[in-house]
Amino acid sequence: MAHQRHNTAAPFQVPRPTTATNIDDNDTNRTQGDPSTKIRQVRWNDDMDGFMIIALVNQVLAGHKRSDNGFTSFQISKSIESVKDGCGIVVLDKNVRARLKTLKREYAEISQ
Repeated sequence: MAHQRHNTAAPFQVPRPTTATNIDDNDTNRTQGDPSTKIRQVRWNDDMDGFMIIALVNQVLAGHKRSDNGFTSFQISKSIESVKDGCGIVVLDKNVRARLKTLKREYAEISQ
């Protein structure tokens, strides 16, 4: 009778990025570490929008000048911190810039 090996290890699973949930700092370092990876899709809610917008408005009111093509990296990083502190959700620079683009497009449609 042949000896049968039983594999007790679980099958390999690829970790999936989380969206709009609380994640550990270890996960954020892995997600933010490689800028060549695709943008992580984030589902924005009203609270996240509010924290991001308030942080950006406060930066402008504090006298930090905007760059010619939008907000500076410093201002975006402050909005990232605000969303993380307020909602517990980690977003990336690309996520904030994409959301700003979406909000600008929606504002243009509404204003017409």
